[in-house]
Amino acid sequence: MISCSQLTRNFAPSAGSVLGISQVSFQADRGEFVVLHGASGSGKSTLLLILGGMLQPDSGTLSLDGFNPYTLTRPDAAQFRARTVGFVFQLFHLIPYLDVQLNILAGLPAGSPNATSRADDLIKQLGLLDRQNDYPATLSAGERQRVALARALLKSPKVILADEPTGNLDPSNASIVLDHLDAYRKRGGTVLLATHGSDADRYADRILRLDAGVLVSATSRPPHPTSPR
Repeated sequence: MISCSQLTRNFAPSAGSVLGISQVSFQADRGEFVVLHGASGSGKSTLLLILGGMLQPDSGTLSLDGFNPYTLTRPDAAQFRARTVGFVFQLFHLIPYLDVQLNILAGLPAGSPNATSRADDLIKQLGLLDRQNDYPATLSAGERQRVALARALLKSPKVILADEPTGNLDPSNASIVLDHLDAYRKRGGTVLLATHGSDADRYADRILRLDAGVLVSATSRPPHPTSPR
C-alpha cells in the first residue's frame, strides 16, 4: 500500500538548511495500523505530508497504492489524493462557517452519490447526532476531532494519515478516535498515525520511531486477536 525508499527532505530558512527527514525507508501493507513515534520536530509531520502527496521530497521514491503522486500532473495528483488519502490533523482544520454535517460533506466532491446518508451514518457512529447542526466554535476538542475523522472516513480512502489526532484530547475522546481508526483498519484500510505519546501503541501492528529525521527503529507487534487477517 505504501512503499518508500530513501525519502529525504530539507528546508531552507534564512539561516542555512534544516533537516526534515533523511533517507527514510519502510513499507505499510493494506489493513495495517502503523504508529510513528517521535518528539516534536523529529520529522513526523514532514513524512506524513510527503506520503500524502502534499510535499515533494528532495530525493527518494514513493509508491502509494501503486502510484507515485509526484510523477502525476497537478490535476491528476489532486484527484489521486482525493480518492486515496484521508488526512486527520491535530488542529482539526474544520471550516468555521459550516455546521457539523456540512464540514463532513466537505470531504467529498459536490454531487457524490449517497453522500448525505453516509455522512449521517458517521454522525451517528461517532456520537455527534445532537451536534450535527452546530458550528465548530461551539464544539469541544473531542467533538471537533470526531468531525474531522468523519470527514476523512466519508470518502472511504485507502489510507488515513493521522498527525497527532489525540494530542489535544482527554482519554475518553482519544479512545473514541482510536477505536474508529482501528475499525477502519479492520475493514482493510491502512492507518499511519504520528504521535509523541503511547496511547495508540495497543492498536499498532508496527511501531516506527523517528529521531532527528532518521528512522531509527521499526518494531512489529503480534497480530490482533480480533483482526480478520
